[in-house]
Amino acid sequence: MTQIMKKSFKYLISCAVLGLFLLGAAGSNDSDSTKPLYEDEIAIKVTAESLIKKTLRDPDSYQLIEITPKTGKVITVRYRAKNGFGGYNVCTALVECDENTMRLISNE
Repeated sequence: MTQIMKKSFKYLISCAVLGLFLLGAAGSNDSDSTKPLYEDEIAIKVTAESLIKKTLRDPDSYQLIEITPKTGKVITVRYRAKNGFGGYNVCTALVECDENTMRLISNE
């Protein structure tokens, strides 16, 4: 019975330590959350890819080539995606950002 209690206690302590670690990690980026969208490189990449994939015949074929500039109010995204014949095209999309939203200007 004591071995079961020891294992349970170790498990409880491990969970508590892990919980405190995750709580600390979640609170460490509070200063980044106040950045406008056009200054957040990761948010730009994720949101732009999502907007572009919504327009593709085969969203799973999307392959990012480059985003220039990495941050800014107007961003150019070069990517590869399947066309209607199964081949791949290199395309360019223009995305506009403001502080909170992003929209696809053109996708060719």
